[in-house]
Amino acid sequence: MTHLIFPGLHCYACPLSVTICPIGLMQNLVIYGTVPYFLVGTLVAYGLFAGRGFCGWFCPFGFLNDLLSFRKVRIQRVASFGKFVVLIGTILAAWGFADTIFCKLCPAASIEASIPYLFMGIAQVNRPFLIHMGTLAGTLVGMVLIARFWCRYLCPMGAILALFNRVSFLHLSLDRRACSQCGVCGEVCPMGLEPHTEYDDHNCIKCGACTEACSLGALHLRLSPQVGGKDRQGSRQPGTDPGRPARGGSA
Repeated sequence: MTHLIFPGLHCYACPLSVTICPIGLMQNLVIYGTVPYFLVGTLVAYGLFAGRGFCGWFCPFGFLNDLLSFRKVRIQRVASFGKFVVLIGTILAAWGFADTIFCKLCPAASIEASIPYLFMGIAQVNRPFLIHMGTLAGTLVGMVLIARFWCRYLCPMGAILALFNRVSFLHLSLDRRACSQCGVCGEVCPMGLEPHTEYDDHNCIKCGACTEACSLGALHLRLSPQVGGKDRQGSRQPGTDPGRPARGGSA
């Protein structure tokens, strides 16, 4: 009703919601066969502005992931494409079953809608409610075992924003002249990346943790057009500056 599309994972069935969930809206548009001009235009605008920066700075479900990020591990490259599988599966399921299947499994919906409605006396402990609680419990366990588990491997909204990561105005840039490949940035990355080699990866949420950890000032979070590559500040191989000894170690 508000026409405000939220740039993150969010349940618009939440009792206090004033914005639209982009994944829920996408499913409904597929079900009713409506051309999603407004949805596509809004998502493109979000993507071009910040890409997955919304995941790192704005998404409340991403914040929950951060609260439970006790174990930082390297990302599994192949598994990280699972979020695109979830996105495609969500669209196909909406078309094939004429129903918002993802919403019935979404862990964010469990927290923002199912549980509040239960305490309000509107929802009941039935099979749909138990399915919601099961997916939420599984997701929470994944978050504890793997930092940003949902964001890495399953989030369909993250998949949409990831398509714009290499062209968005908000981006991570590398100064190769300063980088010694010490690996400190990889130790703090919540997504399990090595930012000094994967600074333009589709999994990067542009949270800026690596820029704060880099004492050499090799990584920078910028808000500017990406023209001619993000590491334009030198092509010298990392760690060869005679005035700056390279540090050992890896993420």
